[in-house]
Amino acid sequence: MPEFYNPSNGHKVVVINWKVFLGAFLFGPIFFLCVGEIGHALANFAVGLFLWSFFLGWIVWIGYAVVSPKIVREKWLKRGYKKE
Repeated sequence: MPEFYNPSNGHKVVVINWKVFLGAFLFGPIFFLCVGEIGHALANFAVGLFLWSFFLGWIVWIGYAVVSPKIVREKWLKRGYKKE
């Protein structure tokens, strides 16, 4: 359970990996829109939409769910937060 803090204002964020995984698995692109990762939301939607035409869209959601904790951690690091 990584914690991140903003050195300029002391704001803390806790990333709970299993909740991030579950959110990405259950809600797919909607989860990434809520988290603020618009590029990943659009990619998840576009690739998933294409693969759902072959009944394989679930593969995209499982793949994104597996890497979603890493995506969310990198988001906070790019915004200038430091890992505690």
